[in-house]
Amino acid sequence: MDYRDTAALSDLELMLLDETAEPKALPLSLLEDITNSFSSDQEIGRGGFAVVYKGVLGNGTLVAVKRLFNMYMHEKKFHTEVECLMKARHRNIVRFLGYCANTQGNMMAYNGRLVMADKQERLLCFEYMPGGSLRDYIGGKSCGLEWRKCCQIIKGICHGLNYLHEKHIVHLDLKPENVLLDDNMVPKITDFGLSKCFEENQTSQSITSNLCGTLGYIAPELHNRDKITIKSDIFSLGIIIIEILTGQKGYPDDVEAVLKSWCDRLEKPSEDKQLEEIRVCIEIGIECSEFNPAKRPGSTQNIIERLMKIEDTDEVFSAVSSTVFTKLVVHPGLLYFYCVPDKLISSSMYVRNFTGDHFAFRLAENYAKETERCFAKLPLYGIVPPRSIHTFGLTLQEREEKSIHLVLESSTIKNAQMPTSHGEFKGDKFFEEIKEKGNMVQQVKVKAVATAQREMEKTSELIPPETKIVFKNSPFTTLDCEDVNPPEQWIITGHIRGYVHTWNGHTQESDTYL
Repeated sequence: MDYRDTAALSDLELMLLDETAEPKALPLSLLEDITNSFSSDQEIGRGGFAVVYKGVLGNGTLVAVKRLFNMYMHEKKFHTEVECLMKARHRNIVRFLGYCANTQGNMMAYNGRLVMADKQERLLCFEYMPGGSLRDYIGGKSCGLEWRKCCQIIKGICHGLNYLHEKHIVHLDLKPENVLLDDNMVPKITDFGLSKCFEENQTSQSITSNLCGTLGYIAPELHNRDKITIKSDIFSLGIIIIEILTGQKGYPDDVEAVLKSWCDRLEKPSEDKQLEEIRVCIEIGIECSEFNPAKRPGSTQNIIERLMKIEDTDEVFSAVSSTVFTKLVVHPGLLYFYCVPDKLISSSMYVRNFTGDHFAFRLAENYAKETERCFAKLPLYGIVPPRSIHTFGLTLQEREEKSIHLVLESSTIKNAQMPTSHGEFKGDKFFEEIKEKGNMVQQVKVKAVATAQREMEKTSELIPPETKIVFKNSPFTTLDCEDVNPPEQWIITGHIRGYVHTWNGHTQESDTYL
């Protein structure tokens, strides 16, 4: 691997650690290297347009590399797929990491002469899904999973599909093979090879060529070359829901027989709450798979609202909390405190929420005894709204120890638990209650380092690489708001050790400079 491939490999490894990183162009030689030259031993999937390989990065992390073929015929298809993938960033969509569009001229013999022919390579790189596809779990009389997992998968597919439709993307090839599962059995939609991107105000699109969807899942109106709408995807969703519940595609012959089968399997009475959920899911599946598009639900948002109405509060919270797979991103992971005698020492960190959920948090010291507290005004509590950033200003009391550890706990919080004001949020009580219920709480450990200037000059691992200082803030003050532009929703803040942090309220994007 040359230095460019090594740099690209490093970028790819870092991307998997940073959820904010954008997909980028990747060199063909790198993708060849991590798949062992597209070895058949690395093959994990194959379809009509592509082969998928397992890629192994230098640090052992796995990715999936999709290699398309017959690109002379399907170059436009590749461009459309990349366009859709660049728009689709959601917890129920497989994360897109990068692409490769390589064309190499090769001399080849043709009719007794040597001619220059272009060899095209078109590849896509994704996060690796260790749980396989939903197809692996569907069979027999029902899905081979307990009902809570089935319900979680159905809801996850609905949320992912609703996000695509909000982004004006129609998938057009939704089927169990194109729903992958991570190690927490969280469903993620993949394969946008047949997808269509609509204009912002466009609600339908004429069919200009034959669609190659999967028989049994493709909506019947598409066979008749009617217009493409989001209801084409809703039909496929209905077939998948029915297949999860019955193990078979198509309209169930007897709804009561399906309920009886689940009743026997769950060993619960017919009036049980879970059986009511199953009944509603069967009804939704049947309505979605109606032959007439006008009789299908108007949107996936309508379906999600119906599912929410039947949820039991405790079960819902448990189900949501157990899927905290899109974590709050904490930055930085290592805090520096510049020690000065007889002074309080300040620094700052922030957490970023990429999800559509509200997250409650508690930031506390990881101390063993009450007397070992190092920070003023800890623990801190609060709620991070969807797709937003929360910044902490931390003050360290003078002490001899070189390092201290903090723990940030977080979990989703439902509307019924939402306080009416910040002061009403009782963080300790909230986390005690959800732990008593057995709900998952995400924990992130952050190391804080207290160091003198002379030590920082000697210890290279404590100093970031030298860069041009754009702005220098006083090292002894707490976080200051340096400038605010309300019309444009820009905030610029100065931080300890010279950091300048910018935040754009419109895009929810931020950057940090030295």
